[in-house]
Amino acid sequence: MTDRNVVSSAGRSGLPPDCETQTLGIAFFDLSRIPEWTSPEEDARVAAFFQEFYGLVADRMTQAGARVIKFIGDAGLVVFPKESAEQSIFALAELREAVRECAVRSGFDAYLNVSVHFGEVLAGTFGPPRHERFDVIGKNVNIAARLGRRGIVLSQQAFRCLSPEGRERFQKVSRPTTYRLRP
Repeated sequence: MTDRNVVSSAGRSGLPPDCETQTLGIAFFDLSRIPEWTSPEEDARVAAFFQEFYGLVADRMTQAGARVIKFIGDAGLVVFPKESAEQSIFALAELREAVRECAVRSGFDAYLNVSVHFGEVLAGTFGPPRHERFDVIGKNVNIAARLGRRGIVLSQQAFRCLSPEGRERFQKVSRPTTYRLRP
């Protein structure tokens, strides 16, 4: 079960009625080398690749117990509860390989980079009237976004969600301390 807490009434002003604090895994992902192969002449081919990419992400992450929050062009945000942390993290590793194969098949030299953190977020239906959608907001979302290295990178908090066997697949990287999936 996801750790959830209702936001105190003192902090509710202006927040959506369904807003609550949740403890979740937060994963940002993006494709490398996009500026190298985007041009107006290739827009339709890039868009077709993105459609396949979005489908791969949605299928793989949903099967792992994660929730796709949003796509932003070649990037996206996924969250998952602690009980599916290991499954979701390794689904992201498998997704990375599947996306690489899809990119090569589509004629693009792109790799998926993934940053994963674990912590408390505000979760709820945010947005302007009639355009609300589920989203997560908070310092831990920003931490996940800023891990930003190549490959699959975990913060210490995400690394601690793995089993001892799962941890063996990562190597420690310092400054800041993160864990990268071994090749």
